[in-house]
Amino acid sequence: MGSKPISRLCRSVLPPEFEQLTRLGPGVQRFLEQNLPASVNQSVTLLTINQDEVVVAANSPMVANYLRLHGREIEQQLRETFNLEQSLKFRTIPDSLLKAGSKEYRPEPAQVSAESIEAIRRNAEWIENEELKAAMLSLADSLKSD
Repeated sequence: MGSKPISRLCRSVLPPEFEQLTRLGPGVQRFLEQNLPASVNQSVTLLTINQDEVVVAANSPMVANYLRLHGREIEQQLRETFNLEQSLKFRTIPDSLLKAGSKEYRPEPAQVSAESIEAIRRNAEWIENEELKAAMLSLADSLKSD
């Protein structure tokens, strides 16, 4: 059995119009940003385009309802601009889920003095609740001293 390049294998299982629909994505997102009112366009993200539907996410129910109210007009404009025959669907998805994959900059934790770490350990010894005591000792062990 001969080996096939992975790209050829992937192409063989994807629907024929996959690449064409994938290329439309950024254009449709840009279209939404440019044609929706400013108060709405920052709250809208294109989720997917496939053979059957175009799915747009709104970060709040209020924005999703606005989009549903004007859905026919938006669908007509998409049809005229991009020649899309798919139905238009709207979903409410919070920003936290839409941005779950993106990595944000997180600053390094601040250095803690050795005296502070020792104070946490000493005070933890006085705690009667064993779970809380273990948590405080674990905190002291995890801190980095300067």
